[in-house]
Amino acid sequence: MAGALVGDGGYHKDPILAQGISDAFRSSEWVADAVDAGFSGARPLDEAMAEYQRVRDEHFAPMYDLTCGMAGLGPPRPEMLALYQALRHNWVERDRYFGTLGGTVPIPEFYAPENVRRIISAASV
Repeated sequence: MAGALVGDGGYHKDPILAQGISDAFRSSEWVADAVDAGFSGARPLDEAMAEYQRVRDEHFAPMYDLTCGMAGLGPPRPEMLALYQALRHNWVERDRYFGTLGGTVPIPEFYAPENVRRIISAASV
């Protein structure tokens, strides 16, 4: 085995979100489990490592995509602008929004179209 990428080595992210150490701990645990499975004979090593890479990439893809979108510094799309305006007066959802940046709220859950519509609709009432 040549090596395994964990934490910041696994994908590039903007350090402003401070996810590097958390990602390193998560992916280190996953790779250790894969190496153990391969060396113990529970699974072929190549198969275990491929599964590690799939899990790592699947787990970190939403943060990667969010970071890439933020890094573009483009103007927000109309639905995002409406969401930001709705968050101004909704401290519960605003905390959840910041939780997506801190890694405590799942990004796909928060940005799901039905959730965004719910937040925007609540602000209209």
